[in-house]
Amino acid sequence: MLKVKGNFGWTDIDMSAVELGKLLKHYTQCLKSEGKSPKTISWYGEMLSIFIRYLESVGISPVLANFNLVNVRDFVVYEQNRELSPYTVQARVRALKAFSSWLFSEQYTEENMLATLKMPKAPVRMIEPLTVEEIDRLISVQNHLTAIGSRNTAILITFLGTGLRESELSNLSFKDAHIEQGYLKVMGKGSKERVVPVGGLGQKLLWRYVFHFRPEPINELNNYLFLTLDGKKLDPNAIRLLLKRWGKKAGVPRLHAHLCRHTYATDFLIYNCGDVFRLQQILGHTTLEMVRKYVHYASAHTLIQGNITSPINRMGIKGLRSYKIDQALRNNGCLTREY
Repeated sequence: MLKVKGNFGWTDIDMSAVELGKLLKHYTQCLKSEGKSPKTISWYGEMLSIFIRYLESVGISPVLANFNLVNVRDFVVYEQNRELSPYTVQARVRALKAFSSWLFSEQYTEENMLATLKMPKAPVRMIEPLTVEEIDRLISVQNHLTAIGSRNTAILITFLGTGLRESELSNLSFKDAHIEQGYLKVMGKGSKERVVPVGGLGQKLLWRYVFHFRPEPINELNNYLFLTLDGKKLDPNAIRLLLKRWGKKAGVPRLHAHLCRHTYATDFLIYNCGDVFRLQQILGHTTLEMVRKYVHYASAHTLIQGNITSPINRMGIKGLRSYKIDQALRNNGCLTREY
């Protein structure tokens, strides 16, 4: 890496020869110092490590000189040809662009190498929120008069009634659950604390769990709101497995924590529980970008469920006024005429 000896300066270092692996270590330390969560730091590390392994697999030395637009574009095409999900490829490009911006800000590079790299397109799919029928099925398979059933029902209603993330619910301490006042104090992404309203039904189910079934924590370090039967913290992996098994048993296999969050946000708008700024505050989003997506979902749901007619219906086309459904179609459910 170094081409000089003695009292040398930053500009004397041959940056092009610096190994990407060493830069990655520096980058993750910077993320840690900025207060990023261990999960976020691990994600960036894995995304960038995949690119480093790609360079090695095609015989390119993983040094800073080879972190360039050409090699990154080749990497994107390589990942796309592996038939990975478009969202997965997008995520990897997002991580590489963030790393490129950091390299420039730390003066490892003279320009942001990936500034002109566009994000690969991915389809924008509508995410169907949980229906009332699905929620009813989930509730019906729990025995609310047992410790597990009471806790699980309280967890589901908390997810659906507050929009908490999986990690936020897991890390919710007992002292921050202000059930009587009707709100939870939550530590979200970026160590940002916010207040989330619970609602009457959530209060009722949380009180039932706390008063009758919540075990004593094994120690003060485990004094979280939701606990295992032996008083330990219910970690995110346990919650994930719980929801997976629960959904399968109830015939709702798509159940997971983020779907509950999506359902909360969509229903918040459909049932006019507040405006988008209030929803942004409750969900803990720093911008309105994600909230706009929920507005789109809610609008689409309203279009489907509402009694909205089509312009063609109001044109009064004379030749179609007496047009009626074929009798065979009405009686038999299909047409007998061949077309």
